[in-house]
Amino acid sequence: WTELRNKHGRKNLLRLIDGTIWTEKEKNHIVLTLLKTINDMKQFKLMMMAALAALMSFSVVSCSDDDDDSAQSKHDKKMEAVSAEVKANKKHDIALLLVTFGSTWDAPQETFKGMKEQFAKKFSNMDVYFSFTSEICMTRCAAKGWNYYAPSFYLEAIGLAGYKTVCVQSLHVIPGEEYLRVQNSVKDFHYSGDHPEFGDIKVYLAGPLLESEDDVKEVATILHKNYKAKVDAGKIVTFMGHGNPEGWNYGNGNSRYTMLEEELQKTYSSNYFVATVDMEDNYVDNMISRMQAAGKASGDVICHPLMSIAGDHANNDMKGGVSENDPEEGSWRYELNKAGYTCPLSNCDIKGLADYSEIVNVWISHMSAALQSEPMYDPDAEE
Repeated sequence: WTELRNKHGRKNLLRLIDGTIWTEKEKNHIVLTLLKTINDMKQFKLMMMAALAALMSFSVVSCSDDDDDSAQSKHDKKMEAVSAEVKANKKHDIALLLVTFGSTWDAPQETFKGMKEQFAKKFSNMDVYFSFTSEICMTRCAAKGWNYYAPSFYLEAIGLAGYKTVCVQSLHVIPGEEYLRVQNSVKDFHYSGDHPEFGDIKVYLAGPLLESEDDVKEVATILHKNYKAKVDAGKIVTFMGHGNPEGWNYGNGNSRYTMLEEELQKTYSSNYFVATVDMEDNYVDNMISRMQAAGKASGDVICHPLMSIAGDHANNDMKGGVSENDPEEGSWRYELNKAGYTCPLSNCDIKGLADYSEIVNVWISHMSAALQSEPMYDPDAEE
């Protein structure tokens, strides 16, 4: 288990399950391990049972008619809900679909709301919709009464509602695995076998926050504007990105974290460092090694999420829970204090990147640029 945990950069079982990063061999190994140990771990029994069920759901496919009917029924209910939302909100011929990974935490819901409002204000000639790509986040949010749906449902409902143009904006940070899913959803929509008429809809796609080198420079400028006083006072400021595990690093998205650290240090201050949860060779221990190699072996350290929202990773992987003196083992606060730095609870800034209107404007600039460029799919273009 320790070997798998270290390989994938995760610190908590349930968060390990929140993503399909396992190989089949690893899934089977974990299932067998859980079965053998669950009775001896009473304090974690409920968590283990939930994790076991989640793992089994990845690899076990039922062929019963009842299960097929149930799955179809769930699909139909989601489609009906999204179709009703789109029908009730259609006021223009252009739809703007915002796509993010998602979160089950309370604070990010306000962040999502703020992002949607900022986009709606900028693109007042469009009807704005908001979707998640994480099935786990959607399921857990639904249990809380927060209804989010996948991009595929919105795209189909938008097509059926008669929109002439659909604009899709990725709210992810890097052009990695999640952005690839957005691209594939758009392709599936355009080439829909069930609805060939969707091929007549013009489609624009705008990329994630750190899509280009210029984006990295602009975000670095905004971050430094907020932390200049801290680094000038000698404090070390660290940013926690998510990253993609090795083998899932589509589009070389992980390079953006290295680029951002280099830009912050070269242009502004050597007291900035950037690491991740999942990027190989750029975990918190790698970051600490870089800090020490730079002659920064002690001092006050501030931690900030380099993610659109401050959810599970920010509160657990970074802050390590709410205990001042006993942070979760493996969290950034735990590891930094263990290494001799000073990182109390108050040094963990629980804000997402999308809580800064200036950074949301970077995403918005991507859609503005996309609208000035050739569409991803244009039915009016000559063959």
